[in-house]
Amino acid sequence: MSSVLTTALLETVTIRTVTIPSCQMHQGFYRKPVKLRWTCPRCGQPRGKPVPTRSYDGSRCLIVDGWVNPCGHVDYYDDVRREAQGNGLN
Repeated sequence: MSSVLTTALLETVTIRTVTIPSCQMHQGFYRKPVKLRWTCPRCGQPRGKPVPTRSYDGSRCLIVDGWVNPCGHVDYYDDVRREAQGNGLN
């Protein structure tokens, strides 16, 4: 892919910062902001609008961002953490 086309594609991709649980057992405290490309990693369609969401780790509740993708694909926080770690934005 040419560098001009690559640059043009990157300019049209929305980057959004959301707050997610920093680990599966967050104990109601551990959250972190992450930057994500705001497209579904499975199909490339836009992700849904972030809204305050309760995350439960089995015993404790934590308010973080959550969203429902219009395409129907689910973004699990474990997958989002891996995506954020490897996307070069964080």
